[in-house]
Amino acid sequence: MQEFNLPEGSGGYTAHLLNPQDEQAWFFAFSPETRAVIGYVWKREDYPWIGIWEENRGRTHPPWNARAVTRGMEFGVSPFPETRRAMIKRNTLFDTPCYRWLPAKGSLKANYYAAIGTASAIPENLEGFENVIGTSASEKNPY
Repeated sequence: MQEFNLPEGSGGYTAHLLNPQDEQAWFFAFSPETRAVIGYVWKREDYPWIGIWEENRGRTHPPWNARAVTRGMEFGVSPFPETRRAMIKRNTLFDTPCYRWLPAKGSLKANYYAAIGTASAIPENLEGFENVIGTSASEKNPY
């Protein structure tokens, strides 16, 4: 578990490659104050990257006006928020593609499962999250 602890007036972004050996990928966010836990589960092959961004009153211009204190978690096909040109130039990172082509008139189907519940602590693993929400995320997200 990682707590939000950036000094005021700062922010940051980190990109993470999810374990290539796992079929499923997931993350949880937990509030000790409200005991709320939210989780997402998806097929790792569909979205191999997760980006974590944090903002602690660092952006002083509108609409933030030095008021935003937040952490965001984004799962996707690219590790970084960058242009398509930069993605193509990068091509791969850690032997993992950094973009995906969708041909003209093509289609793509990718599923994910999201749930929210209450807990006394952040779940340590996917099974712990399933116990919190009372159902199997694997069954809800059959791919």
